[in-house]
Amino acid sequence: MRRAQIIRWFVLLVLALLWFTPLASLVLYSFAPPAEVLKGGFVPTQWTLQNYWTVLTDTTRGVSVPQGLANSTIIMVCQVVGILLLDIPAAYAFARMRFIGRDVIFILVLATMMMPGVLDIISLYDLMANLGLINTLAGVILPGLPRVIGIFILRQFFLEIPREMEEAARMDGATDFQIFTRIMVPLAWPSIMTVAVITALYSWNNFLWPLIVTNSPEAMPVPVVIAYLSADTTAVLNYTVILAAAFVTSLPMILLFMLGQRWIVSGMRPSSGIK
Repeated sequence: MRRAQIIRWFVLLVLALLWFTPLASLVLYSFAPPAEVLKGGFVPTQWTLQNYWTVLTDTTRGVSVPQGLANSTIIMVCQVVGILLLDIPAAYAFARMRFIGRDVIFILVLATMMMPGVLDIISLYDLMANLGLINTLAGVILPGLPRVIGIFILRQFFLEIPREMEEAARMDGATDFQIFTRIMVPLAWPSIMTVAVITALYSWNNFLWPLIVTNSPEAMPVPVVIAYLSADTTAVLNYTVILAAAFVTSLPMILLFMLGQRWIVSGMRPSSGIK
């Protein structure tokens, strides 16, 4: 048993180092002058805060990292709230309510996950153009609502809740809405937080659709802003500034994942929220 534990911890340590090494290199060289990148080595020999000052204040390339951070935060919050408001009732209906064609409709909903996202880009762009939402935050937010993976995760949780709880509540005079809001939603809180964290990570890192639907710095989220920084046309790219920008924009999601990982683990185990 002890040998198995040693092997397991060794494998985990190797995987952790493989994940941590690029991140550590990114952080270290984000504090280095541009010339340090060409010297090689894991740790730079000179240090500076100029890269971060440039990231937070420079707008010579036509884009602004602080503006991108603000846009990404608005998009993320709106999508998380919108997806939860849409996914929770849909998942509850598929799990606990009985109506004709319920399972067939759910299979059709799941089937949309198998379609490559690029297939509907043209139709989505045409729809946003007809609504006058091109180059707006709403044009980035709306196509991301709802999310099928959220419906699936929440439905699996609702299925595990014993029906005796509903029956007892109805005997006490509770309505369907009261059962949903006062019993089912609180019990499903771990899975709700899981969907919220997954949605936040996806929304923050989403690149392709915001790149297509936005073309001005005022509406660009941070992944598009970083792409514009990386597409500089000067002879020598300022890699250390790009590294600083990448770290600044990645830090919120790193912290969010560290804070929300326990919700992700517990939310994937339906019985964890039922005492």
